[in-house]
Amino acid sequence: MRGIGKLQIFQSSRLPIFFVGIVFILLATAVQSQEINVAAVIKPRHIQIGEKARLDLTLSGDTVITHIEAPKFNFLPAFLAVPLHSETTPRLESNKIAVSMAWAYELIPQAIGDFSLSDVRFPYQGSTYFANPGSIQVSSADTYTDVSTRSVHQVEAEVSTAEPYLNAPLTYTFRYLYTAVLPTQESPTPQLPTFPDFLVEELPPLSPQTQRIRGKTFWVQEQVRRLYPQRTGQIIIEPATLLLPVPRGRKTLKTKPLKLTVQPLPETGKPVQFSGAVGEYQIAAQVDRRSIEAGRALTLSLQISGRGSMQTVTAPKLPAIPGVVVNGPTLVEDAVPTTRTYAYALIPARSGTLRIPAIAYIYFDPSRAVYATAQTTPIPVSVHPNPTDAVGVGTEPSPWQLWIILSAVLLLGLLVAGFLWYRARFQKSTDTPVNTTLGTGSVDTVESNGRKGRQAETEVTPPVSHARDTLTALARNDTTETATAFANALAQTLYQYLEDTLGLTHRTIDTAREVCTQAGVSEQILEELVDILTKCDYHRFAPVPLTANERSTLIARAESVISKIAISVQPSAAS
Repeated sequence: MRGIGKLQIFQSSRLPIFFVGIVFILLATAVQSQEINVAAVIKPRHIQIGEKARLDLTLSGDTVITHIEAPKFNFLPAFLAVPLHSETTPRLESNKIAVSMAWAYELIPQAIGDFSLSDVRFPYQGSTYFANPGSIQVSSADTYTDVSTRSVHQVEAEVSTAEPYLNAPLTYTFRYLYTAVLPTQESPTPQLPTFPDFLVEELPPLSPQTQRIRGKTFWVQEQVRRLYPQRTGQIIIEPATLLLPVPRGRKTLKTKPLKLTVQPLPETGKPVQFSGAVGEYQIAAQVDRRSIEAGRALTLSLQISGRGSMQTVTAPKLPAIPGVVVNGPTLVEDAVPTTRTYAYALIPARSGTLRIPAIAYIYFDPSRAVYATAQTTPIPVSVHPNPTDAVGVGTEPSPWQLWIILSAVLLLGLLVAGFLWYRARFQKSTDTPVNTTLGTGSVDTVESNGRKGRQAETEVTPPVSHARDTLTALARNDTTETATAFANALAQTLYQYLEDTLGLTHRTIDTAREVCTQAGVSEQILEELVDILTKCDYHRFAPVPLTANERSTLIARAESVISKIAISVQPSAAS
């Protein structure tokens, strides 16, 4: 019984000792845990996709720290952690050597959003310590949130169409959206792409405006460009950037790239007269006068305006206007960039009413994907006879003038016939005495001499030689100083040759064309003749300077045309 009593006493005495030991261990652990410090810090708290954040982990205490293991964490799939370096720092604390350990990691975001990161575990001497790094926000490359002002800054770019036609206009718009101004003295700096595959027109910038977007009120600044694609196929417009002067440095925002597919102009329905204009156009016509004398020049101005690439606009082709010489066109300088004006010189050859017909201009309308036609309204012009011109030059003779001319021609013909009849009778009467008084041999001699004399009288200078001599004299004539006098002399030489060879009755281009066609002159020779006479009319009625080289060229062309006409009409003349 005593043994049992002693045993009970011993056991009862060991219970307080056991409890005291447990308390001591817990207190020791608490003291030790108070001496260990852990931390997890992320900078910066807001980044963009493509940027990186830094995670710094530290373990330190006031005691000697031994057997330090690397912290453990896993932020996947939101972030990829890449170790940068670790660092051990010894120090003296209360006559003891204490050691602190630091680890640095680079966090590379793998997604966009707001992320609350999990705890980082620090195992040390059988115990685990925890530190929470907090949250981090990852935005896209086009968005930035300022921490100090909580303002949102964003950029975006768009085009009016992703499938434009070649040379068709499209609009590129760059926008900077922000909820508050950054607290810096500098202003954000936008940088737009260079657009190497486009013709570019810079449109005036718009004033900042407020818009409600995705539940927030933004200030919006826009920069707009009008683009005209210069090649077909796929074109990538590179991202635009915006440099933000944030308080802690600079931040670059970047838009998304834009993909375009440029289409060629459709072949279906393309008119033959289409000259390549792409856009939406109108055409207007006006003349500098509504009344003019025959042979004088008036100016016809055609103005093409609208929306489109003006580099694709060409001069309209005028329809044929009978009895009118057309020169030009000439591009007129215009202060309005969306307008092209072309000037034509019209020279009416006959009096009466000149009706300038409607002039059509064909273009491709990309908004409707069709070929369209703009048209002017006809313009009447009153043409009066020119009193300074000779009858038949530049004007159409009236009936009474025709009767006078016909009567004069008949009278002249009767006089010539009477003269020839009288001459034949007179020569016959003078030949008889001579034959009776002379012998046979003398008669032959007189007859031979008579034939030679008559042959010499009937031989005249051929029209070709006369025309060539006139042109040679014109080329040597240094007194022909003005282009008007030279053009008039050259034209009259050609008209005179046509009168002598083909019986030209009126010295006009239309009459010359008619007699040459009737005589069988080829179309190629006729077009050369008409072109020379047209140039002569142009320098006669709308004179411009002529160089010596230009005069020599016109004379050489006239000589060539005269020779070709002589050869082409020689068989009929011989018959």
